[in-house]
Amino acid sequence: MGRPRKHPIAQTTTLPKKVQGLEGMFDILSETDHVWKALMSRLHISAQTYGFNHTELPLLEDAHLYQNFYRGDKSKIQSLVSFLAAGKQVVVRPDLLPSLLRAYGQGKVYDKVPLSKWFTVGQVVHQDTETLKFHSDMQFGFEVLGTFNHLTEAQAIGVVWEYLQSFGMKDIVLEINSIGTAESQVVYQDALHDFFSSKKYQLCDNCSEHLSGRVLNILRCENLDCQTIASEAPTILDFLDEANHKHFTNILEALDELSVPYQLAPACVGAEGHSRTNVAIKYKSKGDSITLGEGGYHESLMESVAGKNVCCFGFYGSLKNIHKVLELTKTEVTRTFKNDVFLVPLGELAAKKSLRLFRDLTNADVSVYDHFGTVGVKNQLKQAETFKAPVALIIGQKEALDEMVILRDVKSGMQEIISYDKIVEEVKKRLGR
Repeated sequence: MGRPRKHPIAQTTTLPKKVQGLEGMFDILSETDHVWKALMSRLHISAQTYGFNHTELPLLEDAHLYQNFYRGDKSKIQSLVSFLAAGKQVVVRPDLLPSLLRAYGQGKVYDKVPLSKWFTVGQVVHQDTETLKFHSDMQFGFEVLGTFNHLTEAQAIGVVWEYLQSFGMKDIVLEINSIGTAESQVVYQDALHDFFSSKKYQLCDNCSEHLSGRVLNILRCENLDCQTIASEAPTILDFLDEANHKHFTNILEALDELSVPYQLAPACVGAEGHSRTNVAIKYKSKGDSITLGEGGYHESLMESVAGKNVCCFGFYGSLKNIHKVLELTKTEVTRTFKNDVFLVPLGELAAKKSLRLFRDLTNADVSVYDHFGTVGVKNQLKQAETFKAPVALIIGQKEALDEMVILRDVKSGMQEIISYDKIVEEVKKRLGR
């Protein structure tokens, strides 16, 4: 029997002493960054409260999905991170929406459920076409698909607004507009083309190119000169038919009922493939503007991805940008999860006894934070205050031998000794259960 062959990578590659993450990618360390922990946990709570079902999507997709989805935007196609695997061209998802629409169509969910309310979250990656650096984000999305009206649409907007408000975020605005159906857009884009053509040489290079494509994209341009010109352009509301006007009025009234403030924004026209209601939530302060997310109807995108004409409306946001704004504004984010009990074992025997106590408490639906290490009692009690646990349970060598537990009220500092067989019920009593 011959000697085993060495892996070719092991033969040719010398690993550096410290392997670093790829530039442009980022880690989420919720243990040391409780803002990220709050962002993720509250997102799931909001989704559950509003009845959105969690949908997990794959990180890799067939390249044809995104090439078809971005067929009108060469720059986005060029920014795809792709490679050949298993005989197929594969891409790392740069956006959650195409994957979600693909999953909905592939699963033929439209034949099984009349209305789907989906929530998804995950990392997305694309590559800068000039610097070739990676850019990653943690994106989230709320999507409604099937048979629904403006009230469900308002819920998809409301869940995001309530989520952001739970952090006490200030200086954020919800911009809203209607760009009507595809038929309305044809007439409107003709009017925009006539308007911008006479100012072609005042526009940036990208906007000049949009004149021969989706003229609506000029309204999305962030160049100040282009924005100044666009401010005088005709608005879509003058080109909407009666049905689209009524629908837009209905959604505004629904947002009023939900107490969600909004600003009418003619420049809020969404990406290619969007129709009717389009929204964007932005942080605006002292000249800074950071887009936290955008949403709208996208039936034509559904049809191009899944070959099915299904009504769908969704909002997709950037948790990375939300985190950035919370840091920028120095917004204090409180911990979303509070432990009921902080367990303080002192010594090896006490730690073993605490392990059993941990099991007994969790079986009684009492949340416990434990530290089976060598940290001193003072430091552990300080941690109990940080974690806002109302009760600390201390077990030392003597308590372990005597089957006793010291119960300490973290706020007042008062403590008493209680026998092990009565401690669970006493803790529940102290917690009001």
